[in-house]
Amino acid sequence: MGVDVLAVCAHPDDAELGCAGLLLRCKAAGARIGVVDLTRGELGTRGNAKLRDEERSRATAILGLDVRLDLDLPDGFVERTVEYRTRLVEVIRSEQPRMLVGPYWEDHHPDHVNTSLLMKDAWWFAGVAKHPGGPVAHRPEAMLFQLSRYVARPSLIVDVSEQFATKARAVACYASQLHPSAPPDGAAGADAEADAEPETYLSRSDFLAAWEGRHRYYGRMIGAEFGEAYLMRNPVPITDPMTLLAGRPGVM
Repeated sequence: MGVDVLAVCAHPDDAELGCAGLLLRCKAAGARIGVVDLTRGELGTRGNAKLRDEERSRATAILGLDVRLDLDLPDGFVERTVEYRTRLVEVIRSEQPRMLVGPYWEDHHPDHVNTSLLMKDAWWFAGVAKHPGGPVAHRPEAMLFQLSRYVARPSLIVDVSEQFATKARAVACYASQLHPSAPPDGAAGADAEADAEPETYLSRSDFLAAWEGRHRYYGRMIGAEFGEAYLMRNPVPITDPMTLLAGRPGVM
């Protein structure tokens, strides 16, 4: 049946931390939503592939995703190759999304950078009929890149105030990656095991507060409580200027 919106992510938890609010808003509007994880996150400092699979399953249920796929590429070795591009072209042609969402092309993690570049390449070549990767050429109409650690001026900000609590619950499923004091949506008993592992950027005690603060900052920019910021490589198309009046008054 396919999906309308497909998030392309390097690791489990990338969609939850980044674009889950947008996905939830699209689902509430009647769209079918999905995620394709390029890897299982097995190279991560904390947890392991099996545990992260279990966490991903719980988060998927909370988000109500219509599709979640795993390309099972090697974590830490996501590269901009023709082979990986073709694998992603197969997914795009199979799922026929109208919109792709992926990481910003400037990021601290090489897997995120290459995932962004692979998505852009696959977006183009999925519409080239003679490119391998399935029988029916299809090029999504829109492509968004979510902002994470690196700051840039957004092309647009999505109001996710009503979706943020659900997004936070989905993030909390990844207990192996977070500080043990994180909200208890993860697996029972995972906290003690995670507490014995080395500290990472995500497992710091202040990570979730900073993550929430970033959403509040972007929300503030549009007069909302929480926002998700995105870039587009091309100008944002506006066919009806009156839609600009649907936001909150006084935001410039």
